[in-house]
Amino acid sequence: QAAIDRSKIRLNRLGFFSEVEVETPEVPGTDDQVDVVFNVKETNSGNFMVGLGYSQLGGLITSLSVTQNNFLGTGNRVGVAVQRNDYSESYDINYFDPYFTRDGISVGYNLSYREADYRNFNIASFYSDSGIARATFGLPLTETDTVGLSFGIDYNTINPVYGSTPQTIVDYIDALDQRTFHAWRSELSWARDSRNAYWNPTRGTYQRAGAEVTLPGSTVEYYKLNYQFARYWPINRALVLLTNFELGYGDSYSNKVTREIYDAEGNLARTAVADGLPFFENFYAGGVRSIRGFEDNTLGPYATSLFSDYRQPLGGALKTTGSLELIFPTLFDTDQTRLSAFLDFGNVYASADDFEFREFRGSVGVSLQWQAPVGPIVLNFAYPLQTDRHDRIERLQFSFGTQF
Repeated sequence: QAAIDRSKIRLNRLGFFSEVEVETPEVPGTDDQVDVVFNVKETNSGNFMVGLGYSQLGGLITSLSVTQNNFLGTGNRVGVAVQRNDYSESYDINYFDPYFTRDGISVGYNLSYREADYRNFNIASFYSDSGIARATFGLPLTETDTVGLSFGIDYNTINPVYGSTPQTIVDYIDALDQRTFHAWRSELSWARDSRNAYWNPTRGTYQRAGAEVTLPGSTVEYYKLNYQFARYWPINRALVLLTNFELGYGDSYSNKVTREIYDAEGNLARTAVADGLPFFENFYAGGVRSIRGFEDNTLGPYATSLFSDYRQPLGGALKTTGSLELIFPTLFDTDQTRLSAFLDFGNVYASADDFEFREFRGSVGVSLQWQAPVGPIVLNFAYPLQTDRHDRIERLQFSFGTQF
């Protein structure tokens, strides 16, 4: 029976089926044999979608995508997507083969390009053009444990907005005398996933630890570490407790760069400094999928421009966020919809030296999530518990439509 139950969980975890049921009828004419019959209801594995959505941060979202999660029945994933919203437009092509070898080694490729105007994105004001080419490999150690490795190259062109971009960012760019940053990037990760379903699991654990580093020869040499832990604790048939925690940290492993900047008359105007994690790689918190009840990306360090007191979030090199979420899995007849009550907490800090528990933010509320045919729909109502007078509160938060 344990093997049969495990087979059902494996089918649920594939993401190809919305329902999986198992029957074990007796074999006619015998008293010691049964048949094992699985009845599955397939979910859509391929989509050609013209999407229209809205989020409070990105505004109107339009997208065109062709995705196939089970290409020609192989289980391979192929996707092409174009998306535009109020602050950016992006283009993405990806391919993933989860069983490149019979032993389960996976291979994936990704090409993407993005143009962004971050003046309206709740982070520091600047323009950005970026492109990525990446290859990923996965090696299964056990049924639940996988080691991942990725290599890629990317570039990021930053154009400040005079009088609006924070001085710390302008100094970072001027110190390196660069506006285009390129990186040879690699990442090593480990993941353990024992959850019992792809959509809305009710038991099991997900853990992921990753170390990303830019190799020597990149414009800026830095690393980023990330650890995520989530566990579903079944209390009874009607209640599941989700505990979730995420920790991120990054820093430069090259020497601090300083450069003296002179004015038109040859006088020393300022000394520009570039040190630590690059500003365009900072962690952010707050929003629909982070610490709910606060506007997207607005927690943590901030700056003001030369001509305005408007606070521009800068993000930080240290991120600590977590949540306790009570899920009601039996309120709906489908596992595509979930209602929960949550407690969120955490913040972002400029560096590890700036960490203080008293700077934690917290909120409580309820969340409704629906994997709709048009894409994920999320509706949150939150009440902040721990705040600062400068925090940007947003009690009702929602997004719908396809996002990549």
